[in-house]
Amino acid sequence: MAQRGIMLLEVTVALGLTIFVALIMMKGSLLAVSGNQWTILQTLSDAYLTRETALSNRVPMADLTGPDSGWPDASALDPAYSIQTVTLGTLPGGRTVSGQLTRFRLSETQVENTDTTVSVWRLHSVLSYTVGEHQYVKSRSTLRTL
Repeated sequence: MAQRGIMLLEVTVALGLTIFVALIMMKGSLLAVSGNQWTILQTLSDAYLTRETALSNRVPMADLTGPDSGWPDASALDPAYSIQTVTLGTLPGGRTVSGQLTRFRLSETQVENTDTTVSVWRLHSVLSYTVGEHQYVKSRSTLRTL
């Protein structure tokens, strides 16, 4: 009778140890997946800002400095910047990731240099997005001359 009790005790300990190892493995898997999600979100936001940089380089200067510019003049009173909600991409599982894009431009032309008629503008694109409870902000700027 004592051997049956010991065998039941051994099986219970083995089952407990197996469950403990399974929980450790599950926690490791969840940590690995959360790292991949972080990498995916960084890639999505970097890709969107790369698109913004390309767009700021190819917009004609006449459109850029016009009244309906995508990058409003920050020294102007109304509106000093434009804000729009954008879709960065889709995560595995179909969940879309969106953020808020803020654009504005600043004049970098040196006032004391009147010998040249060069006009210099710095275009800023600021992207903010939320992951869980944390908010992240990334920005890119482009220097354009006329």
